[in-house]
Amino acid sequence: MYITTYKINSMQLFILIFHFEVGSSIVVGVGLNAKQDAWLAILLALIGGILLFLIYFTLFKQHPNKTLTEYLEVILGKYIGKIVAFIYILYFFYIAGRVLRDFGDLIITTTLDNTPLLMVNLIVVLLVLYSYHLGLEVIARAGSIFFIILLTLALFFFISAFIDQLPKFENLLPVLEKGWEPVLKTVFPLTLTFPFGEIIVFTMIFPLLNRQDQVFKAGLTSLIFSGILLMFTMTIIFSVLGPTIGSTAQFPLMEAIEKVNIANFIQRLDPIALGILIIGIYFKITIFYFGALYGFEKVFKLKKKKRKYLLFLTGGGLLASSIYMAEGLTEHLRIGLDVIPLYVHIPLQVCIPLVLFLISTIKVKMKPKST
Repeated sequence: MYITTYKINSMQLFILIFHFEVGSSIVVGVGLNAKQDAWLAILLALIGGILLFLIYFTLFKQHPNKTLTEYLEVILGKYIGKIVAFIYILYFFYIAGRVLRDFGDLIITTTLDNTPLLMVNLIVVLLVLYSYHLGLEVIARAGSIFFIILLTLALFFFISAFIDQLPKFENLLPVLEKGWEPVLKTVFPLTLTFPFGEIIVFTMIFPLLNRQDQVFKAGLTSLIFSGILLMFTMTIIFSVLGPTIGSTAQFPLMEAIEKVNIANFIQRLDPIALGILIIGIYFKITIFYFGALYGFEKVFKLKKKKRKYLLFLTGGGLLASSIYMAEGLTEHLRIGLDVIPLYVHIPLQVCIPLVLFLISTIKVKMKPKST
């Protein structure tokens, strides 16, 4: 029997969660339907995300050293637990494909318009497979390097925008122009589940910390830091583009950054947005893919000699799913914004974890204390 062992530290967990949460969110945009109140929608969704994180952490604390796919069998029983665990494996794998499609569509739309989607996505898939082969420690060390690069690129965008006097804060007024309804509809289910609820995939990584007592502090701090950065970024974007353009742009960060023109010298800063996107997308796909395959290894006790075949099969499946899940960008966005949050994210990010939390808590309360 082959069991892979990984170990990362709390700072690496912080950075991985940061990359994951920012990921495609900062480029695709979050809270757009709330228009100039996007910052408020993100704040409320962040509070909901913190509550979900507390549920995920409590389940981990009640079952230390176990991943989600492992303690599902403890809580629900061997057979039901394996079925639900397999559903989560498919879920992580499917969302990895959706994020890969986001990346491919953006690259083709903005930069490589004559390049087939297959070739763009194939390059990313090969990189993800190689990363999984090297192990989580290597992914985490790479995250530490790219963390500095991503923050530098984001800071350069903010500074350039203010030097060029692009932000017009009157674009953020009036606050709650149409009341709370548009904000609350934006928060639930979309902004709560994307990106904050997606942190459920880290239940596959929590047991891999060398100091598990640092999970709560590192995870919660990173979640809050990521939420604040997203809130600040979307505020800047809407102050630059205005509520109408900002809420309808397919890639609002790209639209905002293209407007920077300092003395006709510093301009055409599209590569900054692309750099942020590529870094975030890589880590988001890799972590979802890691959660799926590591869960598969745990559930089915995969032998080492069969692992390479699994990489090839799942890599091909990931590439195929990213291409054939939608006929075009419009359909892909419709499914991702209207269908997946309500019918996939909510059951797997909220409903099932709540049921697990209740069952597990009752079992812990009923378990007799040893003397």
